[in-house]
Amino acid sequence: MINTSENQFVWVEKYRPRTINECILPKNFKLTLKSFIKGGQIPHFLFYGTAGVGKTTVARALCDEIGAEYIIINGSEEGRMIDTLRVKIKGFASTISLTASKKVIILDEADYMTPNIMQPALRGFIEEFSSNCRFIFTCNFKNKIIDPIKSRCSVIDFKIPNEERAVIATDFFNRVVEILEKENIKYDKKVVATLIQKYFPDFRKTLNELQRYSVGGTIDTGVLIGVSDESYSILFKNLKNKEWDKM
Repeated sequence: MINTSENQFVWVEKYRPRTINECILPKNFKLTLKSFIKGGQIPHFLFYGTAGVGKTTVARALCDEIGAEYIIINGSEEGRMIDTLRVKIKGFASTISLTASKKVIILDEADYMTPNIMQPALRGFIEEFSSNCRFIFTCNFKNKIIDPIKSRCSVIDFKIPNEERAVIATDFFNRVVEILEKENIKYDKKVVATLIQKYFPDFRKTLNELQRYSVGGTIDTGVLIGVSDESYSILFKNLKNKEWDKM
């Protein structure tokens, strides 16, 4: 994928993991993915879990590591467009790649795709083009994906086991600190830890918020005041009393 200037500005894109080893994942899940990469092949996948946990990132990293040519279809934007099926998906899946031996279609936010038209058609495509193309579905809500698709995929839950939450949070804290140092942002470790705890396990939200707070070049306790409910109460009180200097 080609990096644009926008991707180089937005932290979630600039620092998106490019390999499975770089992804912050539960241990057994990462080992499973690595075994597929070692074999040079992947099955059809259905990744599900809450927003920002890395489903699309893992899908892209898998494709890159097995050397596959891939496209990403956003279900929330194109999940109701029949032309997406006829032109983009079928056209890509049915042709032989000139640059890679494998092809993958990543259907992001697949739970937005209509269950009466788009999803049944995709079920047929999975069977028709399985010798030439793999499909990776990502979604927040597994129950919105029809059973015939689920039965044709390896279904992976991105929920972090309770016994690994502390380890995963620590790994993400270390990754965030590394990013802040690369961006020359001064930071208070306790504040960073508090923000991670607030948004965990939504890694994307955490990075977006940290980038927003870092505009002034520093992430300190003032950030916590800015995101607390108490600060809004104080603001409205000062506004009501016309105490402009306190505001």
